[in-house]
Amino acid sequence: MPVPTSSKPELKRRLLKDEAYDAIRDAIMDGSFQPGEHLEDVALQEWLGISRTPIRDALMNLQRDGLVEIVPQAHTKVVDAHPEVVEANIQTLGVVLGGVVRVTVPTLDPAAIPRLLSVVADARDAVTARNARAHMDAALRIYSTMIGLCPNTVLKGVAVETVARLTFQVQLTIDSREPNWDLLADCWQRFDAAITAQDPITAELAFEELHRLPLPYATQWAPATWAKK
Repeated sequence: MPVPTSSKPELKRRLLKDEAYDAIRDAIMDGSFQPGEHLEDVALQEWLGISRTPIRDALMNLQRDGLVEIVPQAHTKVVDAHPEVVEANIQTLGVVLGGVVRVTVPTLDPAAIPRLLSVVADARDAVTARNARAHMDAALRIYSTMIGLCPNTVLKGVAVETVARLTFQVQLTIDSREPNWDLLADCWQRFDAAITAQDPITAELAFEELHRLPLPYATQWAPATWAKK
């Protein structure tokens, strides 16, 4: 199993299983470990410089988060792409993060609004350019920004735990899925205006519609299209 060659991660004074989790997760998310790639304990131990036990604990947590598949006595590997779950994942993101938007927007500090709108502008520019990867990158930064500003610590914890798992399959299939660009353009425009006005309900509804949730009186947007196999 090839391991990232850029540098050996610096393990800080946290639980080793948490440090191992972060390092392996980051390598999965940035593509250093590819979908379907087998993760071998010995190679991971050499890469991280720690024992097998915290690595196995980290892998179990990565399996819980949907990033790793473990079959006892057979293999441990990065999960493959599963297009059939992508639309459900996107809707679930809308539910969880729509709640984050609803409780966060009324509490936004005036200094935070321009920072958030700058990232929204990046998302809108990516939509105009029909650039799915740039749009995904901007959306992830919007998710992170909203979660970071969320005053509800319980909701923030739920969002942090679910976003990586739910977005992973979307990222794996990004070159096969063509979003409805008109939907994205319309919803980001309304979300931008609602953030500017600090209107939590309008912001939440725009965000939920953006994530394909069925809403009363919402425009019936055409679904995303998938490349034929």
